Amino acid sequence: MGKFALFFAAVVALSTYYITSSVYQLSPTSKPQRTWVDNTGKLHVMGIVLGESTVRDAELAFRSRADAAIFLYPLPPTQSGNKQFRGEIEAYFPSIADHSKVILELEVSATQIEAMRQRSTMPRVYPNGVIRMNLGDKDVLGVQNMVIRKLTLIPSITITEDILHAQFGNHTSKSSPTNTLTIYHYPDIGLTAEINHEGKDKLMFVNP
Repeated sequence: MGKFALFFAAVVALSTYYITSSVYQLSPTSKPQRTWVDNTGKLHVMGIVLGESTVRDAELAFRSRADAAIFLYPLPPTQSGNKQFRGEIEAYFPSIADHSKVILELEVSATQIEAMRQRSTMPRVYPNGVIRMNLGDKDVLGVQNMVIRKLTLIPSITITEDILHAQFGNHTSKSSPTNTLTIYHYPDIGLTAEINHEGKDKLMFVNP
């Protein structure tokens, strides 16, 4: 029974991580790679190219529609006590082929975000202070052509250090800011991996 359980876990892990990387390499070879950095320094991951591919490209790669919105993340208040926020435009895929989740952060200026905020509707404040604002009709279509800056994968399975090593090799460094969170750094491919024993594991990719 134990051997069957171990085999089943391995099959699930492989099916999930096929979408990211079977074997990481710095450049493509005759064998197609799922995660690699090209000679311009752009990361190829999950069928998209960070800094080049658009939200529409991601929808085609994932065969799913994105839900995009404005997110305002709280910053430390000013000396006068005024609230400050960092704005991001994010496209969210709640469930791709293997039931994992994907969040895309998009390349957009602060001026563009402010203009989009003024056209947005229905703000929602989460318990952690983050504010989500739905895009106006004009911006829903415009987001389709925005370029992807960062990709965060929330896998449908629990991640372990052994799984990370099998898929991406040796990490450069790791840290444990809390007893339940361990962070692994792979700067060569712009990957930061979080194993969270009390929350969701995350793989966060940016151009290295």
